[in-house]
Amino acid sequence: MKFSRNLAKLGLCAAAAAGLIVTGATSASATNVFYLGHGAGSCPDGYVCLWSESNFIEGSFVNNSKFGSFAANQNTGDMGKLQHDSGGDKGMQDVTSSVLNNTRSSICFYENNWYTGLEFKIGPGEHWPYVPSWINDKISSFKYC
Repeated sequence: MKFSRNLAKLGLCAAAAAGLIVTGATSASATNVFYLGHGAGSCPDGYVCLWSESNFIEGSFVNNSKFGSFAANQNTGDMGKLQHDSGGDKGMQDVTSSVLNNTRSSICFYENNWYTGLEFKIGPGEHWPYVPSWINDKISSFKYC
């Protein structure tokens, strides 16, 4: 009798834990935003925003293969493979000149895909209208750190 009661408690705990895991997994939504426009005020709350020009200016397409601005609320390991529609990869690789961290976490930007190479870290709420020259037009990935 005691064994079956303990087994029932264990089953209830497992079911409750599974429910929490499922609920937690579906509550957050990862989203990319393209074409932010100009100005720091165009960066949505909870997002990391990048512009191809200094001073939060959205640049024009480069050979129709690069976006002028981009925002994400998730880690982005390969900025050269960003897609907005079925038109294929456009990306933001190696064109970023200004960044804004509109999150409550620190963000690390990297020179290479998948978070390698030179690292540039900014804190929550920081605005950089001009990224340092050593990382300007070299950002290829970023993540919460």
